[in-house]
Amino acid sequence: MYQNNKSNYSKGFCGLSLKLYETQKKAPSYEYSASSTKSKFMCSLTKKLYGLTQVMDWYNTPEVQAYAKDGYVLKWGSKIQDAKENKYSQTEQVISIYMVKPRPQQPNVDGFKPVGQTMPRYTEQSMTQAQPSAPDHAMPVEKMSDMDDEIPF
Repeated sequence: MYQNNKSNYSKGFCGLSLKLYETQKKAPSYEYSASSTKSKFMCSLTKKLYGLTQVMDWYNTPEVQAYAKDGYVLKWGSKIQDAKENKYSQTEQVISIYMVKPRPQQPNVDGFKPVGQTMPRYTEQSMTQAQPSAPDHAMPVEKMSDMDDEIPF
């Protein structure tokens, strides 16, 4: 699986794959399924079989750890392919957890800087004394009727 793409997998494909078989049903029902007790993931390197609860055991094997030490990370994927050995269905779905080299960070294509580089950092400023906003000749209101102005129409 994925062995012809050498740019992402310079060390070769390293993963666990599980086959799901057609159920002859259509969505929203499950179109592909496999028994959780009988189905096993197969390692692409050693061809050893692993159950769902043994995925971490597979990851900790020396073969897979060699990929992890080279910077490879785990990724999930699936594909639908023609069934080879199944007389009951024409297609099967292969689900894999596999190791890939992460893509290097690409520079900005549009020429804009990220917001963290563009916006200035917040700097703490000392508090200043509040200034009165009323003019010096202001008088307090004693009667509310003084506040009423005629609205010209």
